Amino acid sequence: MKLFTNLPRELPIKKLAVWMLTAFFMIGLPLLTLYISETIVRQALDMPFSVWTTEFTKRFALNAIILIAIFNVLYILPRKWFLFTSFGLSCVLVIFAIANSIKIELRNSPISLGDFALLDELRGLENPVDLSMPLIVGGCAVFLAITVGIFWLVPKIKELWWMKVGISLISLAFLAMLWTGYPFSPMEKVQFQNTWWQQEVGTMRNGLFGNFVLLAQQSNIDPPEGYSENRIESIGNEYVPAGGTAGEKPNVVILMSEAFIDPYHFGAENFTEDPIPNFRQFYEESLHGTMYSPEFGGGTANVEFEALTGLSRQFMPDSSVAYQLYVKKPLPSAAYAFKAAGYETTAIHSYFGWYYQRESVYRLLGFDQFISGEFMDLDHALGSGWGFPKDHNISTSVLETLDATEGKDFVHAVAVEGHQPYQPQEDSPFIKTGGLPDITRQYLNKFTDRMNSVDKEIGRLVEELEKRSEPTILIFFGDHYPTFGNNDQVYGAQGTQVANNMLGDYEDFINTHNVPYFIWNSEGNEPEELDLSPNQFGAIALEMAGVEGNAVTAILDDMRAKGDAVIPYNQWQQQMGAQTEEMEDLHQLQYDLLHGSRHVEEAIPGLIDAPAEDYHLGLASDMEIQEITSLGSAYEILAEGVPKFTKLLSEDDTELVAEWNELGNGRSSFTVNKSDVEAGEKFRFALYDSLDNILRSTDYFEIAEAP
Repeated sequence: MKLFTNLPRELPIKKLAVWMLTAFFMIGLPLLTLYISETIVRQALDMPFSVWTTEFTKRFALNAIILIAIFNVLYILPRKWFLFTSFGLSCVLVIFAIANSIKIELRNSPISLGDFALLDELRGLENPVDLSMPLIVGGCAVFLAITVGIFWLVPKIKELWWMKVGISLISLAFLAMLWTGYPFSPMEKVQFQNTWWQQEVGTMRNGLFGNFVLLAQQSNIDPPEGYSENRIESIGNEYVPAGGTAGEKPNVVILMSEAFIDPYHFGAENFTEDPIPNFRQFYEESLHGTMYSPEFGGGTANVEFEALTGLSRQFMPDSSVAYQLYVKKPLPSAAYAFKAAGYETTAIHSYFGWYYQRESVYRLLGFDQFISGEFMDLDHALGSGWGFPKDHNISTSVLETLDATEGKDFVHAVAVEGHQPYQPQEDSPFIKTGGLPDITRQYLNKFTDRMNSVDKEIGRLVEELEKRSEPTILIFFGDHYPTFGNNDQVYGAQGTQVANNMLGDYEDFINTHNVPYFIWNSEGNEPEELDLSPNQFGAIALEMAGVEGNAVTAILDDMRAKGDAVIPYNQWQQQMGAQTEEMEDLHQLQYDLLHGSRHVEEAIPGLIDAPAEDYHLGLASDMEIQEITSLGSAYEILAEGVPKFTKLLSEDDTELVAEWNELGNGRSSFTVNKSDVEAGEKFRFALYDSLDNILRSTDYFEIAEAP
């Protein structure tokens, strides 16, 4: 009771009210802010607030503690200013939640630290956000009223400054521990989860504010030693790309195949016949070798990031994905370089377009168009339970892209047929019985059959490319080794013993990261071996095509010329050697581009290009209705650029049954029963992704004319 003896005795009720109000702003307001913010953002997610608090109780509790600590850092301020700034902070955090909800709806990912650098680009959103003026005016009026109430109605009473300082310092110490992880990491204690493949899942499980802190930690990268504007300028002066060569330019196709490796890696003696004869033929006839993948079992986007930009995963924190965290502005890439030489640039991926934020990332990497699985006429709709799309969809899309343009094409394609899971399968025509443990053989049966199917498509693609009059270069590689239900039963002591300790032993690590590749040229091949990191692929493609590169590819060219085409893994530099001077210069450029001040924009003119203004999704830029014909009891709608799984919707968004028929060259027809259509009723085709976003739609049209 001694704590209160110095307070004025004549105002006990007011004093009590002030202390209760202060306690509310210290604890109640942070919790209320958390509830409002999570409720707002979870409208765009699949996990309600109540489910989150019960299924992820510890993560919810940490979010609550984080907010309480943030608010109470301000407790050092005089009472009225503490109340005012706390209320203002609450408003800012709620607005932050609204912005996250909008971004998740539009881009399927929450806000990360790097997004704050893009505030001036909000006006360029493809789907502009409508702001309610009455809501804004009302909110400002409430804010003003509460501010006046705080400064005019809250009485001034003596404050206990020793307590204010103590609470503020304790809160600050907790936030420092949260950020540094010292002496322990609260986020590790409650098992925060990195969900790089789908960032909104992290928000859903870790909480809005906790996940933002997690992403911010990954974005906080120290500059390499010697980083400065002068250093970047000197690098630009030192590495000047060779000019392009004269003559006819070839099409260039980079095809990255999910988890593609040589099954013989598990022991050729265990096989009855070669499951990948096409790959082996092209490998032996062409430029080929080992690609040292930075990933195992996942992280596809990091491998393609290297291949397209020439930058390196070794200069990024563990468990981070550049597409998710760092690609916020245009980056130099193979796509931009080919585009500058007059090429049409196309990215193709047979899975969901929103995965790894590819829809927005590919635009920043210089592509004119992106054909995702939603725009393909797949055997089965994505997410229908039939597994990942077959690679014949990728081959077909590549060929259709080459046929759709008159000029030269640069195509970057990511195939997914080889994707896990590989459920144990009893029989396969390729693997002997009796040689391997039964469960090992069953895992490899499924995986090998997948590799054989992928190999057939490699053969078909090359065969079709040979028929065309245009010369073509094809770069083919897998992104990483596959992961199985039990890796020890395949790789380890219980299986093939290829890698008993893939994380702790250098040889075992390499045995699960050395992926074979080949580079085939329709104008003739010479067998040549070159081991490399995946960031060399774009530079090699530009050199082979006779197209001028950039400062990044010039560094990579110098590395290859000196026999240093492999950037050593960070954890194995003792075995592989330290980074060379060229690698350190590449690190400087990468830091400047992704995390630094982007001195390159002034120091290296022309290195950064602008994204295509007409960047679009799908091979065709529009969906068009060409003709509607009456056929007995049905109507036939002829359309161009309307994919197989597009929905036919009425004005009230009721879906009509429409039978799809392929006509070729991007054209298709949809048959609708006349009994389902009324004269004068309007319809449209709309293509949705799995998150219920409309990727593209036609204008409304009438199927049956009014009499």
